Amino acid sequence: MHFIELTTHFIEYYMDRKISKELKIGLTFVITIIILFFGLNFLKGINIFSSTNTYYAVYKDIDGLVPSNTVSIKGYKVGQVKKVRYNFNSEKPFLVEVTVNKDIKLPKGTVFYLADEGLISGKMIDISLGTGSELIKPKDTVPTDVRDPLTEKISEYMPQISSVISNLEAITHNVNVLLTDESLKHAIGSLGPTVDNLNKTINQLRASTASLPSTMDKFNGIATTLDNKLNQFDVNAIMTKLNNTLANVENFTQKLNNRNSSLGLLLNDRTTYDKLNSTIQSADNLLIDIKENPKRYINVSVFGSKK
Repeated sequence: MHFIELTTHFIEYYMDRKISKELKIGLTFVITIIILFFGLNFLKGINIFSSTNTYYAVYKDIDGLVPSNTVSIKGYKVGQVKKVRYNFNSEKPFLVEVTVNKDIKLPKGTVFYLADEGLISGKMIDISLGTGSELIKPKDTVPTDVRDPLTEKISEYMPQISSVISNLEAITHNVNVLLTDESLKHAIGSLGPTVDNLNKTINQLRASTASLPSTMDKFNGIATTLDNKLNQFDVNAIMTKLNNTLANVENFTQKLNNRNSSLGLLLNDRTTYDKLNSTIQSADNLLIDIKENPKRYINVSVFGSKK
């Protein structure tokens, strides 16, 4: 682009000079040819100002590879195809001249792969760099190979794609059947009353919940009252009385378990228990005998006792 600007200034300068008309036409023609040359190379992607190294590659079939096609390393353009020569008497008839940027070094083991640049973009040369310590010299012939076409890679997935398409067709068919089903239409039509009833229910719930604030206020008032009542109780005094009561209960329990106390003897001494039980049994027998033979124990005379 800078060259074109300089050329334009050059033309304007000489047009202003007092030179013959024929010389002006000649200069214009030469400059036009130069601009056309640089323009065509620019459109081809050739940068004539950059230094490159030339390498050669031999292929059995170039599958549409033409000059100015891209030469890249891992997707980055580093050169282009310069020429394609052929000799059909050879087993590998195509000799491809490749230019690569001079700063790119090609170690031994590098391979020039003929590959697809895209589905519709034609061919390219994809450089796979080797790992050797020695470098391939410019003008040398580099080993070649061919990558699988993208169409073959796509064809590997065609069964899965066909299966997906079949499933989509089946889903579309089922959807169409559902949309044309009269029962579904009837069900959708019956949703109207259901939605109306739902709206009525929602409105009723809204009306019911409208009184919730006043109810909550009442609950808050009751809770406040209870809290005030609870605050009036002397919790410490209640706990003191409760502790005294528990202490008395514990003291009573200890006396029950003590054999030296009366209750302890009654509960723990078998002899005392048996004597008490025998006494109660004798008293019971005495009461029964009194009921059955009262005259034996009570002598009542209406007219006085006999002398």
